[in-house]
Amino acid sequence: KWLREAEPKHGRVAMLAAAGAIFQDLATDPGYTALAGGAKMTALHDVMVEKGVMGQLLFWLSFAEVFGTAALFDTLEGKRAPGDFKF
Repeated sequence: KWLREAEPKHGRVAMLAAAGAIFQDLATDPGYTALAGGAKMTALHDVMVEKGVMGQLLFWLSFAEVFGTAALFDTLEGKRAPGDFKF
């Protein structure tokens, strides 16, 4: 059951990452340009580490994982179908 829960989650994250990478190269946002200096995907990680943004990213992703873990326990107990977050 754990693998049935993990597969759709990782697939959704991978699709969002691919869409974000494509969108980042196609569109520009003035707020993003001011923060990252217009860095593209390959150089963005280094720029964000220098700015200190990665700690905040880690915090919010960890916060989201708390809800994923609660949903995993519901799946293992048979209370919901794997990957079904009811939205």
